[in-house]
Amino acid sequence: MAKTWKQISATLNEAKFKLPRDQKEVKKETQKVAGKTLDIRFGEDKRGKIHVYIDGVSMGDPYMNMKAADKEMKNIKNVIRQMGEENISKEEILGVINEINI
Repeated sequence: MAKTWKQISATLNEAKFKLPRDQKEVKKETQKVAGKTLDIRFGEDKRGKIHVYIDGVSMGDPYMNMKAADKEMKNIKNVIRQMGEENISKEEILGVINEINI
């Protein structure tokens, strides 16, 4: 049986980004925001903190729990949607987020 395009792209995205060794993946989703496809990964470290990555870019400090991480991701997606309407590329947005977190 042939794989669908969605299955093939999901496999390629998984191969493209791996979580750090001390984290295990607890949730993964692919969402379309303002015409841009986002690969969102949630990793849990040994202390139970949740780390979030969008297209391999860390969203900064870890969150206390999954509920807090989901809530913050909703806010981040809204910002990406608003900036996308202003014709700012996804790469620029994630680059700024990454610079802030360094």
